[in-house]
Amino acid sequence: MKNTYALFLVTSFALILLLFTSDAYSEQYVIVDMENGDRLTGTWRNATDTHFEIEYSGQVLKLPLEGHTLRFIEKLENVPDRTAAKHYRNGLDLLDLNLPELAKRQFEKALEEFPKFADAHYQLGLLHKTDKDFAKALERFRSVALMDAANFDLVPQLQEIGNNAIATIDDNIDAKEKYAQAVDAFQLILKNYPEHETIPTLSYQTGFLLVENLEDAVAGLDLLQKTISQYPNAPEHEKATYLIGGLQAETGESEKALNTLKNFVRIYPNSVWVNNAYLKQALIYLQIGDKANAVNTANLVIRQNKDAPAIIEQANDVLQASAWSIFTQNLPDPSIQAIAVDNGFLWIGTPKGIAHIRTRGNGRWQAVEATGWVINKHLPTVPDVRAIAVNKSEVWIGTRNQGILHFNKETTEIKNYTIADGLPSIWIRDIKMDNEEIWFATDAGVVRQNLKTGIIEAHYNEENSNIPNDIHSIALTPKAVWVGTSGDDIAIFNRELEFWNPQSFYDIKSDTQIIKFDVVGEKILFSWYNEENAENGFFQANWDGANGDYASVSEGTEEDTELDDILVTGIADKAYLWVAANDYVAIYFPDADKYEETTVGYPKILLDDLSIQCIVVDKDRAWIGTTKGLLMIDRQKFNPTME
Repeated sequence: MKNTYALFLVTSFALILLLFTSDAYSEQYVIVDMENGDRLTGTWRNATDTHFEIEYSGQVLKLPLEGHTLRFIEKLENVPDRTAAKHYRNGLDLLDLNLPELAKRQFEKALEEFPKFADAHYQLGLLHKTDKDFAKALERFRSVALMDAANFDLVPQLQEIGNNAIATIDDNIDAKEKYAQAVDAFQLILKNYPEHETIPTLSYQTGFLLVENLEDAVAGLDLLQKTISQYPNAPEHEKATYLIGGLQAETGESEKALNTLKNFVRIYPNSVWVNNAYLKQALIYLQIGDKANAVNTANLVIRQNKDAPAIIEQANDVLQASAWSIFTQNLPDPSIQAIAVDNGFLWIGTPKGIAHIRTRGNGRWQAVEATGWVINKHLPTVPDVRAIAVNKSEVWIGTRNQGILHFNKETTEIKNYTIADGLPSIWIRDIKMDNEEIWFATDAGVVRQNLKTGIIEAHYNEENSNIPNDIHSIALTPKAVWVGTSGDDIAIFNRELEFWNPQSFYDIKSDTQIIKFDVVGEKILFSWYNEENAENGFFQANWDGANGDYASVSEGTEEDTELDDILVTGIADKAYLWVAANDYVAIYFPDADKYEETTVGYPKILLDDLSIQCIVVDKDRAWIGTTKGLLMIDRQKFNPTME
């Protein structure tokens, strides 16, 4: 250690010439301690074998070497006062007497008197390290590095702290804290001692810790990129290059990531990470919409790894994900809560408003921004859209706690229906309409409105119709209205007799919860789940409830929160249904009571932890609203084994 508080008792002319007249010290400050306890601080001027000169208070003083102790510093603000210096010397004396605790108190007193006393910080750091209190030792050495790193060799101390943190990590909750301590110590070395012989290896090691253990993609990528550029011949270069490719993709640098990973497989064709590098390339191709290269790269991985089921499974995930189109652009929020098809357009409801999207044409996605802007700005706050119904001339939008918005397509006029207009509640769960009527499901019953006159004709609830208040789903047939609640209750309204039958049209299993109603052709459908039996599925019957039958989709589902991730729908002129479950979409043929042989999993490799929330079908294309965006898949992605 080059101690800035080291005492130089100068008695040799040769030593004076070497130390005091060199360029390194010619402009330095010097502290002169005299035998009587007095002290002078001035600017060093010159020295002979018997005397030295300093500039003090505008004068040049010539003093004898004998009887004076000289100490050299670069900054006056780092000069401890006499009291602090006394405590420090007392601490050193106590260390010589093997009294570390008493010495520690003296060093602490020195810092109380003069907080920038680097030597005192250093001695305390050594004492804390001896006591195995590495956190406190690190803080002391950090202070030394900030004040005067050049005059201390902190590398051995910081390396010991970092290595100890890694060596003492186990599976308990402090693992991340220990990794952070190691990185902290190593980064102090990298910053303050860039020429040290350990820097190449330490740079790679610190980058790996940031990426793999602290999951700090930004800091890890920055350090590893600098490191491979400065030390390209290090053995760690292979792993670092592979990690950089993934990090570039993670931080949105797709083109850079592809180039990095392509270079990696070219330079290291036999690397243990080469297959993962190909998989990452396939995933990046998916992210940028290059499905052809994604499929080709995934198939390459499958061909090269016939005996590696884990790798093949990941490659198949890429192939399945390539079947989907993912849309998040031009949406107010990625959480899709409602969708309505409108002759080549989509109306999409989110917690932060509605979007109007043109989809006519293969793969087209174009926002009609003016329409969405007009609707979303109509209320004081952006509407939380939960339901949408559309016909040729109008759009009805149900919101959570903001009532109903009616949009006239021809005039672009907007009206907001609230309790003042006859609604029993402003929380609208579902909207269904035909040519004559529109029905609204609320948390205070169901509302019926004449579509032509705009008059609310009836409000049905528990008090006046013996049906539950908590309505969340509606289905309309020519002769009946079906409503379901958040529980297992179903009620049927006879539209001809205007009479409610609150009894279930079919014996529903105990504890079965209704999720969503729909009408497909001459069939009534609803999806359901049963938490007690850990299963879900759907029910189909004729319009009058006859010939009803349950179909179980998932059994033994471990996560209760995933049970209600099931939606079933279709279109009248097709002989199949779309069944969207938690992990996949399937095609079901009711007449044959069979599924398509192929199911297609969601692109969870791109959108992790997504949940499905709604589904609509437009011709042979399904649009599925999720918590992470809108998904689209064509019927042709399934094997046409049955029609």
